Parts: sequence; structure tokens; C-alpha cells
Amino acid sequence: MKKKICIITDIPVEKGKGASLEIYYQYINYLKKKYDIFHIIFSNIKRGKNKKSDIIGINQYYLPYRNHFIPNRFSIICEMDNTKEIETILNNFKISTVIAFDIVAASQIYKIKNVRKIVWLGDLRFQTNFYNFIYNFKSDLKVLKHFFFNTYQNFLLKNKYKKYLRKIDKIIVSSESSEKLLNKMGIKSKFLPYPWPKIFPTVKTKKIQIPKYLFFGNLSGLGSKSALLMLFKKIYPLLLKKKGKKNFSINIVGHSPANSYLNKVNLKEYPEINYLGFIKNLNEITSKSISVIFPGDVPIGNRCRLVSCMASKIPIVAHESCSRGNPLLIDAHSAYLSKTPVDFVEKMILSVIDKKLRKKILDNAFRLYSENYSPKIAGKKFERFINEKNSQC
Repeated sequence: MKKKICIITDIPVEKGKGASLEIYYQYINYLKKKYDIFHIIFSNIKRGKNKKSDIIGINQYYLPYRNHFIPNRFSIICEMDNTKEIETILNNFKISTVIAFDIVAASQIYKIKNVRKIVWLGDLRFQTNFYNFIYNFKSDLKVLKHFFFNTYQNFLLKNKYKKYLRKIDKIIVSSESSEKLLNKMGIKSKFLPYPWPKIFPTVKTKKIQIPKYLFFGNLSGLGSKSALLMLFKKIYPLLLKKKGKKNFSINIVGHSPANSYLNKVNLKEYPEINYLGFIKNLNEITSKSISVIFPGDVPIGNRCRLVSCMASKIPIVAHESCSRGNPLLIDAHSAYLSKTPVDFVEKMILSVIDKKLRKKILDNAFRLYSENYSPKIAGKKFERFINEKNSQC
């Protein structure tokens, strides 16, 4: 008989529907082969009778979702309490291990006793709240009026993290930088590479006369906010000075441009930069790109995009802050990393001219992906961690 595990998510899990959902899907899909999965979902929209789950072979239970863990001026909105309902499911099916994916799910299990409680965390909310304020301010000085609200909200968010996580047995973080932040708050955690599928086929870059660089992602996301700001204000002028007009091009691909820094610039003033909109299949454009660039200096965001590049042997040129989340990114070994805009431009050029170094970086990045982030390997590491006998991280 399979051991029973309860997994809790704050949203229905679907394959290919966003970074967090893909990660949840891959974890559950791996664990269901060895365990009897009871999946509790917070949602007000139930699946239709004829609509099958993306994850076949698990037991699903829907509990009501309400606004929860949302910053609101001088407070944090927390309207949801499904603890008793979760306890009932655990008791009815005699489940002794519960895994909560991210902080909202954690807030619903921390009071439950007599079960092993494990939490997986994405980006820390107080960290994203802070950096969103910083980069919104950099592109619009009027945002300064929200400084006090942001500071107080982050104080409240940190207190919530402490309240919930101090009663959790084991905590997994998806970004290595989160380990240090939580440790300063008296909370022990462990960074584990998460399961991420190979999104693109292995790219074989086509021969091109003029280097074409690529930036892609959700353009309104935090990682893109800092990257686009850096690209237009620092990287582009330096690259233009080094290479000259029309001797390079940078393609930007992604959705939500209206809520991004793109909406604040006149692209006609940057003839070497092209916004191509949202492209569902990136294979063709990646095969024409010499490297993918991540110039943002914020230490969160971008991780899934970076792992996708590692898996597909697409050269990564990034700010060193990206390695704080993914320590497998090592300069001149698995990526081209930089500390300054000047250094970043040099690495962009190096990714074109040094073929031997390029091959070394691509091979190492792919190997590190295969040994850490590939779904089967990452799933094994997750399973080993949650089954370790020690009660704390």
C-alpha cells in the first residue's frame, strides 16, 4: 500500500500555465508514482464534471478561496481559514504528512498538530514587495509617496512569515538567497533545485552576420522591470558605443508590455531594439539568437527562464545577482556573469567571439541542469529531503 501524502496549493495546478504551476505539477506528477496523493486546492471555481485534471490518479478536494496574504496600505488582508476542513481530511484518511506549496498554503496548516508539516516557498513576498516598489520608483518618482506604506507592509509580511514558518517541520526554498534572509529571521530552510522540464529543443544557433541578442519573459514581472530599465538606460548606450549603429540587434519577446518599462520608452529612438510581442513558440527566434540576456540587478525573478536556457544550451549573459537565486550559474563556467553594465556589454561581445569558452559554458550549463533541475532528479532530491528523519532543516 502506498504511503499517503497531502499536498496543498492555493490554485488549481495545470501543466504549462506559468512558472509556479509548472513546478507544482512536476512535483506532484513525480510523487504520485510512489505515494497516494490527496491534493487540496483553494479555489472558488470547481472543475466541470467532464473536465479531467492535468494530473491523473490523485484525489482532489476544493476548499473556498478568499483574499489572503495581500498587502493593503496599513494591513495585510488575510480572510481565509480552512484549517479545520484540512484537519478533517487528514484525520478521515489518516494522513501524517502534509506539504504546502508557498506561504498562503502554509498559513492554513501551521496550527495543525500531530502531522509532519513541510513547506515549499517561492519568492518571499516581502522581498518582491520591496523590489517592486524600488523599480516602480526608478521609472516613476511619484511612487515615492508609497514608501511608508511599503516599509510597514514588509514589516507585517515578515511577521506573518515568522508566525507561520516557526511551526513548520521542514522548509524548502526555491531561491538560494531566501536561505540567508529566513535565517536572519530565525527560520531554518534548505535550497533545492526544483523540477523544470526542457521547454525548448536544444538550440543550434544559425550562422548570422550581425549578432542578435534575445530577452524574453513576462514584461511586467519584477525580473523584467529591472532588466528593461538597465537595458535601455545603461546597456544599450554602451553597446552602441562599442559596436556602432546597426551592428547588433536586441529582440524583446513577451506579454504585458503596457505594464512594463517598454511603455515608457519610444522604441524609434532605439533602432537596434525590436519588440516582437508575445511568441508562443520561441524555437525559431532562439535559434537565431547568439545569446539570451538578463541584465536586471534584482536577486529574484528570472529563475525559470534561466533554467530553460541551461536545458536548451542557450548561452546566458546575466547580472551576477541571478546567481544568488541559482548558485549553479557560475561565471565563465555555466554562464557569462557581470557586476557592472560595462562588464555586461563585454560579456555580450565575448559570447560571440570566443567559441571555445562558449562551448564550455553551454556544455556545463546543460550538465548542471541535467544533474539538478531535470524533473526526475529534482523530484528524487525533494523526496529524499521530505523523508529525512530529522524534524528540522
